[in-house]
Amino acid sequence: MDVKAILIVAPPAEDKQGSGAELVGGMPLAFADVLGKPMLYRIADRLVNNGIQSIAVVSESAANSWPTATPGDSPHLQWMQEDAANLWRTAEHAFTDFAQAGADAVLVWRVGAYAEFDMEEFLQLHVDNQSHVTAMADADGAPLDICLIAASRRNDAAYALRHQLRKFRGANATFYFEGFHNRLRDSRDLRQLAIDSLQQLTNIEPIGDEVRPGVWLGKGARVHRRARVLSPAFIGSKVRVRASAVVTRCTSLEHHAVVDCGTVVEDVSVLPYSYLGAGLDVSHSVVGFRRLWNLPRNVEVEISDAKLLGMASANAPMRLLASAASLISFVPAQVLRGLFAPPQRGYATSVPEAMHEPCSALTNSPSLQAPAPSVDAGEFPANLVAARRYGNE
Repeated sequence: MDVKAILIVAPPAEDKQGSGAELVGGMPLAFADVLGKPMLYRIADRLVNNGIQSIAVVSESAANSWPTATPGDSPHLQWMQEDAANLWRTAEHAFTDFAQAGADAVLVWRVGAYAEFDMEEFLQLHVDNQSHVTAMADADGAPLDICLIAASRRNDAAYALRHQLRKFRGANATFYFEGFHNRLRDSRDLRQLAIDSLQQLTNIEPIGDEVRPGVWLGKGARVHRRARVLSPAFIGSKVRVRASAVVTRCTSLEHHAVVDCGTVVEDVSVLPYSYLGAGLDVSHSVVGFRRLWNLPRNVEVEISDAKLLGMASANAPMRLLASAASLISFVPAQVLRGLFAPPQRGYATSVPEAMHEPCSALTNSPSLQAPAPSVDAGEFPANLVAARRYGNE
C-alpha cells in the first residue's frame, strides 16, 4: 500500500488569537532541537523508517529560517513555504498531487504533537474499518492532529483540512493511541521531552557518541578537562564547555552552545548558538534567543547583557570575525595593563630573608568589628559569603 505524508507546521486550531502557543523565542517548536536534531526532522525520519518515502512539509518558514538543521539532513522532504493564511489550502494542493501520483492513503500530521505510534497498526485499523478518514486521539479522546485519509476521497480531505483536522465528513474512525506522546505546546514540554529522551523513555536517540554511560558528545564538541559532566547529559556538536563549568541532571546543550567558566547548568535545555556567561547558576529552564524560560516559576525573561546570556551568529564566517575582534580588543588591554599597573610588593629572594621577614598578618591586625552597612540597600555587605551546590570539590 502506497502511503505518503504531509507535515504541516501551523498553530493549533484553538489558538485563533496568536497567543504564542507551540513557540519558543518566536520559533515553532517543530524546529526546536532535541538532543541534536529538530523535532520536524525526527518525525520525518520516523516516517521514512516506517516505509513512507514521499513527505511534503507545509510551513510559513523556509527550511533554513531558523538556526537548526538544513534540508540536506532529510532528503525525503519536499518543502512548501506559504503564508499563514494559506497553509491549509497549500496542504490541500499537496494532497491532490499525492493522489494524482498514485498514493493509496495520505498521512496528514500537524506538527504539533510528537507521537511514537505503530504505523502498521494505524493503517490496519484504517483498512479494516473501510474509513475515509481515521483520526488519532490520545487515551482520553483528545485529538493529536494526526489523520490518515484515503487518497480517493479528495472532498473528505478538503473538508478535514479546511477544519484543521478537527471536523470530518463521511465515514471516519478514531485510533486511540496509548503510547508515548508529547504535545509540544510550550517550553515546558520541550524540556520534558529532552528529559524523557535522556532517560531512554522514548525512541529519540542523541546525535553523538556515548563517551561514558549516560553522557553523549556530539561531533566537534569540546569539554575542558577541569569541567564536570554528570550523567545523564547531552553535549551537542561544536559545543564548548569551559573550565570549572558543571553540566548535570538531564541537561542538553544543543549545537554551537557555549557554557563559560564556572557556570552550573542543572536540568536545562540550551538552544543552538546560545552563550551562557561565566559564574552563573542556571537550573530548571530553557535558554535561547537571549531569553530564559524558568519553568518552576513559569516566567520568561529577556536578557540584554551579552555577558550573561548571548547568542552567536549562525553564520560561521561571522562567528570567526567576532572571535577575532574579541582577541584584537583583548591583547592591547592586557599590554596597557602591564605597562601602567602599580608595582607589586617585592618578595624575599632567598630562604634566610624569608625566615626573618615579618609576617603581614601579625603587623596589620584586622579589625574584629563588622563593617558598617552600606548606604545603598541594594549592595551586598562585605562580610557576605555565598555558597554553591556544585563545584570541583
